[in-house]
Amino acid sequence: MVTLEQVKFQCRIEHDDEDALLAEYMAAARDHVQKHLDRTIYELAVPDDDPDGVIDNPSIDQATLLLISHWYAHREAVSESSMTEMPMGTYHLLQPYRNMGI
Repeated sequence: MVTLEQVKFQCRIEHDDEDALLAEYMAAARDHVQKHLDRTIYELAVPDDDPDGVIDNPSIDQATLLLISHWYAHREAVSESSMTEMPMGTYHLLQPYRNMGI
C-alpha cells in the first residue's frame, strides 16, 4: 500500500502543509484503482470469500503514485485546452490485473 512518505517523495514535497490533501488523494486513488480493476486490493492476503481479490504489488502501487502525482500537479484546469488525460502508464500498469468479466 502506498504511504504518505512515498506520495510526498513522488510529488517532490518537503513540507507537511498539504498532508490532509494528499491523504484525500491517496484514498481517492485507491478507490479509483479498485473500481478500474473491478477488484478489491488487499495488503497481504486475499480472503477465501473474495475470488476476485488481488494482493497489492509494485505495479499497483506505481500506478497509484502516478495517479496521485497527476492530480497533485493538475489540481485546477484553467481551460479545456489545459486539461490532460490520466497518465497512460497508470492504465498500462493496471491492465494485467484488471478483471475483464466474461
